[in-house]
Amino acid sequence: MDNTSQINLRKLDHIRIVLEKGVDFPGNCKEIYESIILIHKAFPETDLEDVDLTTEFLGYTLNAPLMITGMTGGPEETIKINEKLAKLAETYNIAIGVGSQRPLLEHPDNATILRSYRIVREIARNVPVIGNIGANTLQDADPKMIVKLVELINADAMAIHLNPGQEAIQPEGDTRFNVSILGKIEELLDLLPVPIIIKEVGNGLSLEVVKKFSNMGIRYFDVAGACGTNWILVEKYRQKTSEEDRIIAEKFSKWGLPTPFSIIEARYVSPQSTIIASGGVWDGVRAIKNIVIGADLNGLAKPILKKLLLEGYDSASKFIETYIKEMKLTMFLIGASDLNDAKRKPVILLEPFMSYFKMRGINLDNYLKYIRAGVK
Repeated sequence: MDNTSQINLRKLDHIRIVLEKGVDFPGNCKEIYESIILIHKAFPETDLEDVDLTTEFLGYTLNAPLMITGMTGGPEETIKINEKLAKLAETYNIAIGVGSQRPLLEHPDNATILRSYRIVREIARNVPVIGNIGANTLQDADPKMIVKLVELINADAMAIHLNPGQEAIQPEGDTRFNVSILGKIEELLDLLPVPIIIKEVGNGLSLEVVKKFSNMGIRYFDVAGACGTNWILVEKYRQKTSEEDRIIAEKFSKWGLPTPFSIIEARYVSPQSTIIASGGVWDGVRAIKNIVIGADLNGLAKPILKKLLLEGYDSASKFIETYIKEMKLTMFLIGASDLNDAKRKPVILLEPFMSYFKMRGINLDNYLKYIRAGVK
């Protein structure tokens, strides 16, 4: 079996496992989100219908601070999936990312592979489309080919994903994450006509990592924290021969930074950056909590994919509609007229926030005062 066939099978495996297996992060994210207390405002000083969720992102005005994060592409079976995801993004005027473009990098002239990615821009013409490539893939790639990936799908940004946990468990994983990658990314900063987004895939970005890339001049980060789909567990279910590796995967299934922690760490060291909060942000209340503590945008993938593939397009559409209504109602109940106003609203962070950030050297009272002072 050639490399392209192996990658295509892996991508289809990923979709099947996400639909069939229990691969949600098994940690205490429910309790962490419940430890973010938004203050109810009995007199909101605005009408619900006047609450404004619009936001600017990559030169577009979105109807809500929301992105369908990159999921798939490559096999023929993914064309219809990406077509429908793009239709959802265009319908609700929200951003959308594509899955890893490695198959397109290796076979830019393959019509089926190309269409599986290009269909997103063909349908989602009026919203940001985000490209996607693995940081380890850059080891072997000509930087000019990454520029070509942007051009092929007319992307508005290129996400470079960091996924050492997933790659370490993946049967055919590529665990080359040495410092030479930084040089490749610096080259891309000069060559790419669009911004770079540094993102995780479900284990979170720490302040040390965000600081390193922020110092290089990158101003977009998707924290992809450890509260949503757990790709270490996904790869565990792909282990067909190694019981030892399955056991190791289970031991590392709770590895990573919860999404709210990662938001604060990223914002703390890169206050001028755009912070995207993904990883278990599966309802509108969590989404607004993320905004209040420092995020600019929220991303989600699995709930939409499951609704789409198991229940149909209308169910996926209804999910997004409900999600946006939940965001709007949360804003109304804290008395926030728009997203900037939401960032000024009071919030109480209970344990484990206080202990965790004390050990990380971040004074949460000062942090919250600082980000509120910086709101336009």
